[in-house]
Amino acid sequence: MKTLTVNENDSGQRLDRFLKKVLPNLPNSLMQKFIRKKRIKVNGKAKKADFILNSGDSIDLYIPDEFLKPGK
Repeated sequence: MKTLTVNENDSGQRLDRFLKKVLPNLPNSLMQKFIRKKRIKVNGKAKKADFILNSGDSIDLYIPDEFLKPGK
């Protein structure tokens, strides 16, 4: 598991767009699947892809490590 914290600059973004920015190795289809299967949670709760993030939100990622590496 990895935890990300939303900063002031990313506040107001949708969950799926934020994840695409910070996890470029994660394919869009898998990201949507992980959100649906509740393997990506915001503040400990499952949210939909269009959830709007706030500064200080904690995003818990229960996904394979291969997708957590930065860059492509």
